[in-house]
Amino acid sequence: MFFDMHADVWTDTLWQYEKGNKDVIRNKYKEKFEEGGLTGGIFVIYQNAMKTQTPEEDFFKNLRIMTEEVHRARDIIHIIKEADDFEKAKELNKFAVMLGIEGLPGIGDKLDYIYLLEQLGVRHIGLTWNETNAFATGQKGDPNRGLTDLGIEAVKIIEELGIVLDLSHANDKTFWDVAKHAKKPFVATHSNSRVLCPAMRNLTDDQLDVIKERGGMVGMNSYHGFVSQNPEEKTLETLLNHMEYVAERIGLDKIGFGLDLGEYYTPEGEDPEGLLGVKDVTEVKNIAKALKNRGYSQKEIDMVTYENFVKFYKKLRADK
Repeated sequence: MFFDMHADVWTDTLWQYEKGNKDVIRNKYKEKFEEGGLTGGIFVIYQNAMKTQTPEEDFFKNLRIMTEEVHRARDIIHIIKEADDFEKAKELNKFAVMLGIEGLPGIGDKLDYIYLLEQLGVRHIGLTWNETNAFATGQKGDPNRGLTDLGIEAVKIIEELGIVLDLSHANDKTFWDVAKHAKKPFVATHSNSRVLCPAMRNLTDDQLDVIKERGGMVGMNSYHGFVSQNPEEKTLETLLNHMEYVAERIGLDKIGFGLDLGEYYTPEGEDPEGLLGVKDVTEVKNIAKALKNRGYSQKEIDMVTYENFVKFYKKLRADK
């Protein structure tokens, strides 16, 4: 089994719907998921996928399309709301899908929209993508600006509702502001080690230490620019070096994979530049093989590819 902690599936779904193609998960991805051994993931709305209207109009178009696709695919996906939904998805032989939001510019400064998202089934929120918004600051924002007063309130609501709080795109100031104000564990669903690859989207050792102390998780990101700056090292093996480095720092029980596969957000006709060894979702199965070749037991492989996140989410929901 394999649970991908970060998949921009709703981005391609949006683009397909705009071309008149619906039932995207069934018609375009079901066989690919099965070939790669993917059994579920956090499927996120990526706000910057479209910029044709206002951020709010764009966001609610994304939401409408996502919810329609969820309805169309209801016989092959099971939406994860509570922890026992993972087991239900397995029993029903359906993909276990958690609905996620990558960045909140689409809700403006309206905190009450977070309650609406929760009622729609959203169980994952990243305060920001790389942008600056009313709540927080992303990696492309002012490094001296972090979490706002509204952002502090947003963190409280997200925690109260038992939603996974994701800091993968937060700039360093936002990260440390959240660490100051958060009362519950938080995650970085798709980030690697900044020591091994000095991309700002990766995590410093100090940030890893805090995630460990709070009982959070880190998902390994297969995007090549966050794996290595050396073209010859943009490989699955280098990604596993990141995994081992981070695991040494925070424990193997806090490791997952948020692959951030480019096939979901790369415009048609462009090369998604996947990592050698796991270029697209059909090659996800190579991760377990590579881990086995490194001497990991099946129990350890199950931990990092699926079980760690299920246990994390079970605890998060129990504490809400």
